[in-house]
Amino acid sequence: MQYKFNSKAIFIILIVFIIFILAFNYINRNKQINSEKIKDIDTSKEGKTIGVNIQQNQPNGNKIKIVADLMEEDKEKKLIKLINPITKILNENNVTKITSNYGYIINNYTKFKLNKDVNIHNDNKKFVLKTEDLTGIFETGYMFTNSPVKIQINNSKIQGSSLSLKNFGEYIKVSGKAKLTIN
Repeated sequence: MQYKFNSKAIFIILIVFIIFILAFNYINRNKQINSEKIKDIDTSKEGKTIGVNIQQNQPNGNKIKIVADLMEEDKEKKLIKLINPITKILNENNVTKITSNYGYIINNYTKFKLNKDVNIHNDNKKFVLKTEDLTGIFETGYMFTNSPVKIQINNSKIQGSSLSLKNFGEYIKVSGKAKLTIN
């Protein structure tokens, strides 16, 4: 048997051939996409953020900026842990800088705790506070520590065994054995 191809047969063969090539390419492309290794989410790293930069404008006009090396969030306990946080509070041209090795935002995000080498520094007020830990409440501005504290205000130095601050530092009380030195 001899087959003769007319133009209709050639056209149908070309269309079937093109459909076959398109189907082959589609199947091959899906295999490549599915074969790429999709990394599973590591649950040990869930809630961790490296290189944190948080900025917030407060209703009272203050601006808060927090920079940290690492942030870990536990949504169940409503707890945030910051490693090497640097907090800057800007009130007009007045800048207060707070540093520590560890920072925690706890109690449903209403309280904070700073640990290991806490420093509060304000150039305009010529104020420096150094202690090992500091705990406080965001809304009221109440802060306290039972660790030894060193404060320098202008040319005066105060050393004490504990400290409480009220109303964002408007009232400072050094408790226990306190020593005042004026240069």
